[in-house]
Formats: sequence, structure tokens, C-alpha cells
Amino acid sequence: MNISFAPLDFDAAQFLSEETGIDFRRTDFRHPSWFCVTARRDDGSMMGVLACEFKTSFDVHFSTAICDQRCMSRKLLSTIFTALFSQAVRITALVHPDNLTAVEQTRRMGFVYEGFMRLGVEGTRDALMFGMLRSDCRFLPGFDPARASMRPLNIGGFHGLHS
Repeated sequence: MNISFAPLDFDAAQFLSEETGIDFRRTDFRHPSWFCVTARRDDGSMMGVLACEFKTSFDVHFSTAICDQRCMSRKLLSTIFTALFSQAVRITALVHPDNLTAVEQTRRMGFVYEGFMRLGVEGTRDALMFGMLRSDCRFLPGFDPARASMRPLNIGGFHGLHS
């Protein structure tokens, strides 16, 4: 596996766009507001892409597309979250309500469900909003589950997500 922390190249942006339904192909990932990771197999084929944009000085939005779970090693996740939390206070992930695989992956990483956003993605699609604070991140040294900010909530069935 080959990991790159460089700005996304076109095929990585294309893959992220296809998997998320958000058009990242014209995004300038060289801008300092972006933190990017690309994981490829030794033959160059895609395993996963991460693009995080600092929306404010304290909040980074987390977008990812993964086709091979083996790229999500504890060591890589620790590196990613250490880098993000060196600047961010919180990380926000918006997930399509019907993408149950992404919902489960987001929760496994330690994100906490925070709400339902009507037309919250590009003004055209609904989204489940998840957030993570440093205290929620199991990939950082000193993580204590007892100090995590919130426990999962039972939020009802109006959009198909159950805790």
C-alpha cells in the first residue's frame, strides 16, 4: 500500500466525486485549507481517498471514499486525526442517509450523530451530520471512552438511522 499526503490528483478527485456524489473535480486541493490523503495498491489502483477542508479556523469537514477497508489502518487513522486535531477543535462529517455503510464507518471511527440536515449537501441532498471532538477520538494517545463527549442517541426512525 502506498499512502500520499499530497493534494489530490485528478483520478483521486474523480474517485471521491463518484463515490460521494459531490463534484470535487474542479477543487484546488493545493489550497492550504485542504488536508488530503490518497491510499493506493502497489499497482496504483485506488484503495481510498480522504479530503478534509478547514471551513473555519476550528472546524474541518471530512469527506472520504473507501473501496478497500485495509487502507484504514489504526496507524494511518492515528496520523490523520493527530494532524487534523493539531489545528481543529472539531471534525464534521456529512453522510447521505441511505449510505448505511458510510454511517457505520463514521460511527466506528468515533464520530457522534449530531443531526439531520435537510438539503445540507450542495443545497440538493439531505445529510446526517456527525461530529468528532478530540475527546471522542479513539485514535489519539490518551483516549478515555469514559470522557467521550456523548453517548449514541436513539433518534427515531424518520430518516432510517437507529442507534
